[in-house]
Amino acid sequence: MVSEKESKARESMKMMGLVDFSYWLSWWTYYFIIVTIISGLCILVLSFNVIQYSNRGLVFIFFELFGLSLFGLAVFL
Repeated sequence: MVSEKESKARESMKMMGLVDFSYWLSWWTYYFIIVTIISGLCILVLSFNVIQYSNRGLVFIFFELFGLSLFGLAVFL
């Protein structure tokens, strides 16, 4: 996002007709995919010894929501 601000890519896309909703939806979709992959890998690694007796689905949802909340925090700061 910083390099995008430096290059003023968002302003040029707005001049070409980009709507704010499409811009933020693309960022959210990109980070949703990244967070889902990372959460899945964390569950895979931790499921052998650390969270043996826990519900892996609930832990995955926790990791997913935590990662998406970090994205929201980064956007609004």
